[in-house]
Amino acid sequence: MNYLKDIILMSVLVVLVVNGTPIPSVHSEVLTSEWTSGEELAINSFSTKPRPSTKWEQIIKMLVHEVTTFRDQQFVEEFQMPLENMSSFAEHQVPSIPQHLTKTPCFSNYSKEACLQEISRGLQVYQVLLQHVQTEYPQSNVIPMVRDHANVLIGLVIGKMKAVVVESLPASEKEQVLGEVSTATEWHKKTSVHAILRDLRHFLVDTKRALCRMGKKGEGCQ
Repeated sequence: MNYLKDIILMSVLVVLVVNGTPIPSVHSEVLTSEWTSGEELAINSFSTKPRPSTKWEQIIKMLVHEVTTFRDQQFVEEFQMPLENMSSFAEHQVPSIPQHLTKTPCFSNYSKEACLQEISRGLQVYQVLLQHVQTEYPQSNVIPMVRDHANVLIGLVIGKMKAVVVESLPASEKEQVLGEVSTATEWHKKTSVHAILRDLRHFLVDTKRALCRMGKKGEGCQ
């Protein structure tokens, strides 16, 4: 897979985000074009009022771009099918994949702290699942970037918490998660990678929606 251009662009952008440097509009347009694709979970602007993107918004946009790109190319190359056939793989699931945030305190019985804990825990589970993806595709330069950017996002989410102790994923649960995907047949390993990337994208989009709800009144998300 040829990701050289994406790798260079994303590496520069994550440095800018972490350092707090505004991203030039040309890069914003590139990322927005991925964010506002025609997929069912793409999120439109929450406000028409212009406002600089926050660090976590920029990180999520980069992650969505990276995950979507790798997911699409993995699907076409591994299953030899056009992207239009992706919906036929909807039934393929990985048991340990976190539930959609729409079914958590982020969207029902809203609790900011509970929501942030749910996001943090979900991202930690995906970090473990991405280890499996990286094992299956060791030549990929994109998955290490996704994991690095996810770590940045976890740090930003934890920074928004009031809790003194942040729940970490127990080692036993990490082993269980990896065991579910690493002992499967070759076919199931491929479908598991697809399901992980597909649902990670959903999780990131829901995370953006949830964090937007926590913003100051009158401020939307781009």
